[in-house]
Amino acid sequence: MHGENIVLRILDQNASIVPVEKLGFSEHNMRLIQKILARPEGVVIVTGPTGSGKTTTLYSMLNAINTTDVNIQTLEDPVEYSLPGIRQSGVRDGSGFTFGEGVKALLRQDPDIIFVGEIRDEVTAEQALKAAMTGHQVFSSLHTNDSFGAIPRLIDLGLQPGMMASSIIACFAQRLVRRICVHCKTSYTATPEECRLLAADLSAPPTLHKGAGCKECNNTGYKGRVGIHEILYIDEDLEALISADRPLPELKATARKNGFKSMLDDGVLKVYEGHTTLESLTKSVNFANRM
Repeated sequence: MHGENIVLRILDQNASIVPVEKLGFSEHNMRLIQKILARPEGVVIVTGPTGSGKTTTLYSMLNAINTTDVNIQTLEDPVEYSLPGIRQSGVRDGSGFTFGEGVKALLRQDPDIIFVGEIRDEVTAEQALKAAMTGHQVFSSLHTNDSFGAIPRLIDLGLQPGMMASSIIACFAQRLVRRICVHCKTSYTATPEECRLLAADLSAPPTLHKGAGCKECNNTGYKGRVGIHEILYIDEDLEALISADRPLPELKATARKNGFKSMLDDGVLKVYEGHTTLESLTKSVNFANRM
């Protein structure tokens, strides 16, 4: 009503590639990533809202396996960063060169690894799975709330559960939370309310951290951001459940039994480690079950 609105997206070419080890993954998640990248074929999906760092994570994983003897092809909308040694293409919906059509074209380029910027429709999802079934590694992103949400979302797009279960290696989910300023970080004893949210013992409250505020962080107590993650690795148990089209609660229970760590678990760990605050974490992760 009151004039134009502008959104500006700034892409820092000098900081485009961050080593996977510096993205804030826990030791548990780093072991899973090494296991995932060692697989010769299959689909890896990274989920999260806009601005949650999906592209950065995908680029970092691609760069970790980028060698001269590996043919990596990408389809992006748009190409955000230039990656040395990787053949990148930008899709153009108006011209008919869509993600779905692009994957078909890339498969004729004899790729080892394909990066599809986003799975948006049934055609793209089908082509990504077909590429994985013919011996390719496929990396892509999807807009869902958590890693488990990728499964019903792909089924909604028309994929068969049995075909999907044998092709998907892992589903990532992530958020970015504010990082405590290292220049003014101070420690304090957790309040009873914080103990309840952290599921900590009230009789022995843990020591937490926060930023006091200084000129380095413009008196906010925060400087920078850190990722919180969850990785749903599709093992044999989960593959059988997905093939049988079992409900999500059953998948979650099995994943938990097999060692799955949620974003909430990872976020709480980073609160204990002094990387972020509980206040920042509660704005990005669902704590409803602990309230």
